[in-house]
Amino acid sequence: MEALGIYPGYLIAQIVNFLLLFFLLYMLLYKRVFNMLDERKQRIKQSLEEAERVKQETVRDEAAFQERMAQVERERREIIAQATQEAMKLREDVLTKAQEEARQIVAKEREDFEAQRQQAMAELRRQALDLVVLTTRKVVEQTTVDEATQRSLISEFLAEVGELE
Repeated sequence: MEALGIYPGYLIAQIVNFLLLFFLLYMLLYKRVFNMLDERKQRIKQSLEEAERVKQETVRDEAAFQERMAQVERERREIIAQATQEAMKLREDVLTKAQEEARQIVAKEREDFEAQRQQAMAELRRQALDLVVLTTRKVVEQTTVDEATQRSLISEFLAEVGELE
């Protein structure tokens, strides 16, 4: 083997050196490198698990947000419907009150008109009676009329006045 340039003493020394170097590297660096790689692998695994957990939380939060938005929309619609109903009821109440007030005003005006009419009729009767009395006096002054004729004339006059009403 020496003819090939391989010397058995050097070869054994290099094999021993290689094994010794391999053993030292294995003891000093190999465990540290593998431990570091294992730690990195573990951190990556934890990061992926954390990312998955955050993704699931995000999905849950999004679903909760959508549900809350739907609930807010339902509440908004209920509030609008309730406000619309209250506005319609208020409108009906105002309209009813206005109609009642209008009826009361019309009834009061009718009562006032009837009272004025009654007063005018009473005034007309009084004036008619005054005219009857005045006419009767003039007739009595000019002619003597017996009491029966006087009563007959007054009755006729009152009947005519009654027809005027």
